[in-house]
Amino acid sequence: MRLLFAIQKLDKRLGGAERFTTNLIKSMLKRGHDVTIACYSWDKQYEELGIKFIKIPKIGFFGDPWEEYSKSLKEEIEKLEVKPDIVCGLTQMYPQDVHRFAGGIYAYWLPKKYPRTWLFQKFMPRNRRILEFEKKIYDPKNLKYAVAISEMDKALLKKYYAFPEERIITIYNGIDQTEFHNNGREEARQKLTRANAIDPSSRIVLFSANNYKRKGLPEAVEAILKTKDPSKFALVVIGKPDKGLRSALKRKIGDSFQTVWLSRVDDPAEYYRGADIMLFPTHYDSFANVTAEAMLCGLPLITTKDAGGSEMVTPGVNGFVVDDSFKTQEMAEALDILLDGKKLESFSQNAPNTAKNLTLDLCAQNFEALFQKILEEKN
Repeated sequence: MRLLFAIQKLDKRLGGAERFTTNLIKSMLKRGHDVTIACYSWDKQYEELGIKFIKIPKIGFFGDPWEEYSKSLKEEIEKLEVKPDIVCGLTQMYPQDVHRFAGGIYAYWLPKKYPRTWLFQKFMPRNRRILEFEKKIYDPKNLKYAVAISEMDKALLKKYYAFPEERIITIYNGIDQTEFHNNGREEARQKLTRANAIDPSSRIVLFSANNYKRKGLPEAVEAILKTKDPSKFALVVIGKPDKGLRSALKRKIGDSFQTVWLSRVDDPAEYYRGADIMLFPTHYDSFANVTAEAMLCGLPLITTKDAGGSEMVTPGVNGFVVDDSFKTQEMAEALDILLDGKKLESFSQNAPNTAKNLTLDLCAQNFEALFQKILEEKN
């Protein structure tokens, strides 16, 4: 099949969406499919894989990024002598055959983002534009199939846009389990503590995200502060830094517990294996790869019901799930439970079990089956 994947940038360092795209591309190439990527920019290393690229012109300063991207992509496809069999959107755009909506449903996120003023915010120009564009994406005339990456988001799409249920397919992300595994945890922990001067007796809590606020870093800090003895914990933060919020949180933490503030890292799996607990109190996340990656590396997961990754958690067995990000006292109680070495060890051994089903091969197989189904329907 001739497959065209649309994504705005292709840079493996950016985050989960880009890592997912990289793995999916490699899987489709391995299966013998012809792959083209349409994006604004990409790392040169991807050209070595034998991928074709369509460079989408950068938008003007006043342009709407999604509308302009959609318009430009449509124009570029029209220029092709040989058209793709399948157009798969990995970013907000229309029209398309398949849309993987890993960024969630904005109509659901808006009231969470602005809990006190969301009715007012709904009519602000930017939010109104986003909601109108989201409606276009999920208009059945513009989209054949939607791919949800969690059952949570599948239910939200049905609720907010009444998209036909039979055209919503849940395909969980595939994780590279040669990279993310729980072997060598002791060595990784020693390396992490030595490199960052962490007291080895501390219970190391990891937070990993490129968006501190949405993914709940302030709530993670609040939860640790509410534990019986915060000094027993060390917080390691990795991801794109928000310098203003980081400074504010540092002042709040003071000397209550140790913190290590890192930027993006090239080897996140080593940090997962070196930590003890993954704390991810997100306000809303379709299914963050970091949750599955951390569990595969042996970390119990503490998260919220607004995380698609919570579907992997069996509370009291391999992690804990609270109702929302503001249940910081419940998170603190979960952290205190995991101070017990025997319980932590049991949770750690159980953590990889459900995530082991999230293989790259199964994910690619499910996407390939969907692409084939669409191609047969077109013919």
